[in-house]
Amino acid sequence: MVIDTVGFLSVSWADATDWISPPSQQRSRHTLQKVLTTARDLFIRQGFEETTIAQISRQSRVSVGSIYNLFPDKHSIFRALYEHYRAAREAQIGNMVDQPHWDSTPALDVIRFHIEIVFSSSREDAGFLRLVEQRRGADMGFYQTLARAEESFCQLMLSLYARHADEFDHPDLATAVRYLHYVIRGSAIWSIMPQEPDDPFFTVASPRYQEETMRMACRYMGLQPGDRAGHAG
Repeated sequence: MVIDTVGFLSVSWADATDWISPPSQQRSRHTLQKVLTTARDLFIRQGFEETTIAQISRQSRVSVGSIYNLFPDKHSIFRALYEHYRAAREAQIGNMVDQPHWDSTPALDVIRFHIEIVFSSSREDAGFLRLVEQRRGADMGFYQTLARAEESFCQLMLSLYARHADEFDHPDLATAVRYLHYVIRGSAIWSIMPQEPDDPFFTVASPRYQEETMRMACRYMGLQPGDRAGHAG
């Protein structure tokens, strides 16, 4: 992580090609990677409903029978993609949260980090996250999977916020962190849903939008966003 010119911690994510955690056998690994990588690209480019197993087979050069040996249906392919994505990102976030510097990091930088995690992943993974949101509304089983993943992230962030519990103006820190996260995440996801936002301010690529999110978060948590003393140099 590095600190950018407006004080936000900049997160570097692993490349999308690293989402897929392959099985141990070389042949199975190669086949799974081809199927999942092809499916991901097709889902993002033309939509989940419009993509067929036959298209995935043709583009990946893996037979339809081999695909069905791996996955019972298209929904299972998507869920596997999400699980690989979630596991990769959660491992990265866990490593960042476990760093020793958090013991001396100001409370404001915990909020900055929280916002940058959400905004940077939304910028980096916009196409896939749009697909995730579309599937969330169409698949109740996946909705529950996504809810569990978000709760896991909230618990990771709570471990950082808890180090400054006496600085935050809220009687129930766990509720505050959970509510704040869903506000930040909802705002970020909403901003990437159209592929080309009409308003350049209303996008996770806008520094001003990120600053206004910081202002909102600090007010809710009882801090002053303009206090540069809270910024770790």
